[in-house]
Amino acid sequence: MQKIKRPIKSLFLVLLGIILIAVAFYPQSSRANNNFSYNIDVNYYVAPVGPTFVKETYNIVNNTSTQYLDSIKLSTPSETTANIKVYYTDGGSIPFTTQRISQDAAGFKYTYTQIQINFNRANYGSNLKWGFVVEYSVSDLVENKGRANIVYIPGISSSSTENYQVSLTVPGDYGSVHGFGVNPKQSTNSNGTKTYSFDQKDLVNNSVQLLFGDSTTYKVNFVYPLQNTSSLPQNIDITLPPSTASQTVFIQNINPKPSSTRVDTDGNIIASYTLAPKSKLNVAVDVLADVNFINYDLAKSGTMNDIPGNLVAKYTKATRYWNSDNPEIIKKAKELTSDKSTVADKIEAINKYVIATLDYNNEKIKYNIRQGSLEAYRNPSNVVCLEYSDLMIALLRAAGIPARMPVGYGYSGNLKQSTAVSDSLHSWVDAYVPNLGWVNLDPTWGEKFNNFGISDIDHLAFAIWGENDSAPSAITVNGKDANYQYENVKLEYTSIQPKVSNDAKLSSTKWVILPFLSIISYNGTTSSNSSTFDLKLELTQGAKKTSSDLGSKAPAQKISGVLLDLGLGFALSYKLGLASASSASPIASSKGSNNYLPLAAITALLLGIIIWRVIKLRNTKKPEPEAPKDPKDETNPTQ
Repeated sequence: MQKIKRPIKSLFLVLLGIILIAVAFYPQSSRANNNFSYNIDVNYYVAPVGPTFVKETYNIVNNTSTQYLDSIKLSTPSETTANIKVYYTDGGSIPFTTQRISQDAAGFKYTYTQIQINFNRANYGSNLKWGFVVEYSVSDLVENKGRANIVYIPGISSSSTENYQVSLTVPGDYGSVHGFGVNPKQSTNSNGTKTYSFDQKDLVNNSVQLLFGDSTTYKVNFVYPLQNTSSLPQNIDITLPPSTASQTVFIQNINPKPSSTRVDTDGNIIASYTLAPKSKLNVAVDVLADVNFINYDLAKSGTMNDIPGNLVAKYTKATRYWNSDNPEIIKKAKELTSDKSTVADKIEAINKYVIATLDYNNEKIKYNIRQGSLEAYRNPSNVVCLEYSDLMIALLRAAGIPARMPVGYGYSGNLKQSTAVSDSLHSWVDAYVPNLGWVNLDPTWGEKFNNFGISDIDHLAFAIWGENDSAPSAITVNGKDANYQYENVKLEYTSIQPKVSNDAKLSSTKWVILPFLSIISYNGTTSSNSSTFDLKLELTQGAKKTSSDLGSKAPAQKISGVLLDLGLGFALSYKLGLASASSASPIASSKGSNNYLPLAAITALLLGIIIWRVIKLRNTKKPEPEAPKDPKDETNPTQ
């Protein structure tokens, strides 16, 4: 999957469509200049259904007695602006005209609505106070994402001299609010609504994205086109999305069923097929993925000494694209992190460096060839999301911090080039923080807002590359990437909250071999729709309880094996259970029966051997020799 594309800078472009309020507010009269003071209240009212209502109230003070304001132009944050009304605060409508304007920023076009207001009053007088109101509705400031809603609040230009008060009112059933870089203040909660306010400084040059709700569910329909062009059977693997700390994946259906499933070391679900020579097969997979918002408590971060050694060994190695052993990369990593004490502080320093140094090149998408971390470091203006991630991972690994790359879907907002999932493929970074685990980081999106320490609901990993910097791919044929880019994938949000299926199975039998030796054989399958992590096999026999680690298992993965039972409890009943760290009770259990056939057979065999030996000894026993006769005992026949 080396051709993963990133057509836009995601949230950056979403917010381009939400034009800065004050940038487009300026007087048209040449006499206006700074002779007027403006106090502006902007109120956004989000309806349960339908467009958002916006009310902007402009309170003006004349600073001169010789000039008046005859017209101004205002820009609304959308091209969907409708139902416009303009009137004086003391009554009376004001004439206006509208115009749609398209602009180009960073190579991307966006369109907004401009309103020209022509005042039909000449408001003369020093210190004269007057005002007017602009009302309109827009349909693209709110996005429903299943159980969650995203609300966008336009920012304010840093060159603005006006005073702004901005508030947002949402339905009372909206979930808890999460801000990205900016957290609003809740001022009221009444009449079935919740109202939030913002400090003006928080909105200067900073459009705001607010998430209402803690999670959402993606409904994804994958289609994997498998093809065997050879004259021999081929083994083909498909990669299904992994469950991680921020997402739980539920496999609703796989058609046709794979010959086997497994979970690799990075948590990816691998489903295997064997295709006959010169054959094709389309595999349809329906997935529900529950994605959670996480606000990491970075204050809990440990130090470098707290990172497990096995993770350091596995996830700090240099690879083709992650050049963590290059002297330039090592030097920069040391320079950025040497004065930081916690792992989180070191990661943040590298994150800030990558964001500040790299410059996203939209033209590169047309001929995207992955360059890797070293080329990104040397040529920072010719990069896309892959290089952002590659460089950050290489720097993290060079600093001794385990890092890996999730690849998959990154929500791009209304301005993405198309609705195809393949046009929204994205890559980001997982870094390991002691006491927190794997933490999501997206340096590409970090250019627009401070997302450090936050995992949003707009990322859905289709795979995680860790031990290998470009695998597993979506389709792997005999170990080689088939270069499938999810062209046939459909994705949408749903309000369904999936649950782990309660269909794991386990059966077992205790084979009693000797009074002090038994073997317990078991067979089973894991839950059919979700991976199981830290799976354990628990054996309870009387007061004795033991467990064995089985590791991570894929959905519907077959498990089998034997347990050796030593002791004199051969006649005791037992219970065998499959236990998971995510479940308080066993996901499957078996009250197996004691099978004494081996003991009976061994006993019979031993008894038979004993009997056979006795008989053999008896049959082969020699008769005792007769004692020699005493000559004195012989009778003389002649006497």
